[in-house]
This record gives sequence, C-alpha cells and structure tokens, in this order.
Amino acid sequence: MNDFDLKSKMKALSVPERGGDYWETFPQRVIKEVRNVPAGRPAPQTFMPGLFLGSQVALACLMLGFCLWQSRMPGALSHAVLKDEMKLRQSLQRIQNNLGRFMQDEHGMHWLIEEKP
Repeated sequence: MNDFDLKSKMKALSVPERGGDYWETFPQRVIKEVRNVPAGRPAPQTFMPGLFLGSQVALACLMLGFCLWQSRMPGALSHAVLKDEMKLRQSLQRIQNNLGRFMQDEHGMHWLIEEKP
C-alpha cells in the first residue's frame, strides 16, 4: 500500500457525529476519570534499614582500629633506627669519605686508591 492509497482510505472514513449532550458532559467526565485514577503506590521500604547503618558503624570501627595499629608502626621503626644509629652514621661517613676516591674512564668507575682491609 502506497501513500496515495492510504490517504484516500483515510479521507473516505467518516467521523462519528456527537450530540450536544456529549460535548456538554465531556468536561465532567474527564474530571471524574482523573479523580478516579488510583494514587501511585508508596515507595517500597529499603531492605533492612538497620543493616546499612550497622555496616557503616562496623566500617568506622575497623578503620579506627587500623589507624591505631598503624600509629604504633612508626614508633617501632624509629626504635630500630635509633638502635643501629652508630652503624648508620659510620656507613654514611664512609660513603662521604670514599666519594673523592672514584675515577671514571672509558671502562667505568674505578677506585683511585684501594682501601686496605
């Protein structure tokens, strides 16, 4: 069916005649139908509302415990560093003293003066 046939069939159809009573009562019928429409359903309640709050509290406690546990780690680390402070200072001084004893040539880095054991 092409457009011409469709348009000719649509023009051939007749609109049903409505009486004066129909048009006079039309607004009241529309208002009645609108008022008779049932109200929308209330929003469903969330599944176990306490579960969400409880999980938030549990997560907060877990994070607090983790932070307290981590706060003890720097103390243990600083204690270990202070314990070996003398060895650390000697190693740093050896590195600083030996920096001037290196020489670089086409074969790489070499000692200028060999360290005696």
